[in-house]
Amino acid sequence: MSSTRKPETPGRDAARPAPAQDDGVADGPRDAADDPRAVRRGERAAFALGDVASNLTWTTISSYLLFFYTDVAGIAAGTVGALMLIARLLDAFFDPAVGLLVDRTSTRWGRARPYLLFGAPLLGVLTLLTFLTPGGGGTAAVIYAYVTFVLVGLAYSLVNVPYGALMAMATRDSGTRMQLAGMRSFGVGIGLIVVSTATQPLITLFGGSATSRSGFAWTIGLYAVVGMALFWAVYGLVKERVPTTPHTTEGGGAGIWTSIKALAGNRPWTTVFAFSILSFARLGIITGGAVYFALHVLHKPSAVPVILLAFSLSAVLGSLLTARVLRLLGQRRGILLGLVACIVLSAVLFFLRDNLMAFTAVFFVANLVGGFGFVAGPALVADSAEWHEWRSGRRDEGLLFAGYSMSTKIGAALGSACLAWGLAAIDYSPGSVTSSVGDGIAWLFIGLPIAVAALQAAVIATYSLESKLPDIKAENVRVREGR
Repeated sequence: MSSTRKPETPGRDAARPAPAQDDGVADGPRDAADDPRAVRRGERAAFALGDVASNLTWTTISSYLLFFYTDVAGIAAGTVGALMLIARLLDAFFDPAVGLLVDRTSTRWGRARPYLLFGAPLLGVLTLLTFLTPGGGGTAAVIYAYVTFVLVGLAYSLVNVPYGALMAMATRDSGTRMQLAGMRSFGVGIGLIVVSTATQPLITLFGGSATSRSGFAWTIGLYAVVGMALFWAVYGLVKERVPTTPHTTEGGGAGIWTSIKALAGNRPWTTVFAFSILSFARLGIITGGAVYFALHVLHKPSAVPVILLAFSLSAVLGSLLTARVLRLLGQRRGILLGLVACIVLSAVLFFLRDNLMAFTAVFFVANLVGGFGFVAGPALVADSAEWHEWRSGRRDEGLLFAGYSMSTKIGAALGSACLAWGLAAIDYSPGSVTSSVGDGIAWLFIGLPIAVAALQAAVIATYSLESKLPDIKAENVRVREGR
């Protein structure tokens, strides 16, 4: 039976618990799902390993697949833009199906963990096949690219949606979730560092040049094997403590439709969903555009790993700082102020193109403060599960994180497509890049993310769950104990 009582907003003088110690749950013996001490150090580290694995696929595709398609496979930039958008949107709508499946899974391995065990090898194989697209840019190459790009997205959903849902299944404690989100972002940063600093040298080492087909094949094959092993480590280390709610055993279309209706009515989740689309669109533009910017604006191939490393380090440091900053400033205010600072600093980059050191330093700080929302995203989704249970009596963690994963794909699709179409609009051709084309690339790499960050700020300004969460969680506990 669902609760319809709206929680009272805590008064000005109400005691506000420390996130990692008390979340408004009644005093007394704690269930392991509510105890922040239950998630121990090794398990927290596993969340970092999972995002390292995810980014060996995700970041490699975001940073290098567009370049691979245009400069190795010979596919026209405009065609690649359509490919990126259509294929990503198709596999994005697969995510809710995976989420519904996770919510209705019950095995001796758990609800989410078996997908890591059996899905990781499939993801590795399809990632490699995606980077084996034949050359020449003809019809066969385009068809092959569409098929493999869609399939690798589906495989990524089968692994990443359950992996994301594990955060909500491991603990109900909001402070612990924010710490786990920090560990996830730390893993993202490590994955970014590996991809940004090692990929181009490995391609050259294995193949003899930056556009070597065999170099790409060996490098991506190595990433696929390592990623599979890391996902298996997450399977072995993470525990599912939050018990399933009765709806997960429901069958038929009625239960699925009820879950989808509850999701659409979850206002905090829809806000995070829209924010995430914009976050990953900005990420896709930056990581995908860095190669073109370094080669054709800075005219320094060696600047590719420098710029991507700065972006990666901003994610690593952000993962360590975000929980503290948002605890001090508040979630909405901290993310919003970071985005405003990011916009101002990014505008300065237009005037620093002749000074790589100064450019990199300002670029690093801009993405550090602009990435607070990126780090906090999974934790905000996990918090929305409490609002979801309060309003509907259902938790639907799999569906909630499936929607979040869907938003990342939609965002990446839009970011990559806009970048590719922008390249087509300025008449980009790998063999002849004029100064006007170089200026266009600069506007795509710097100006486009500024516009997206402004939209992010407008969206996150509407987020309002934070102040209500302790009362919502307390009400959920009372309802559960009264069943």
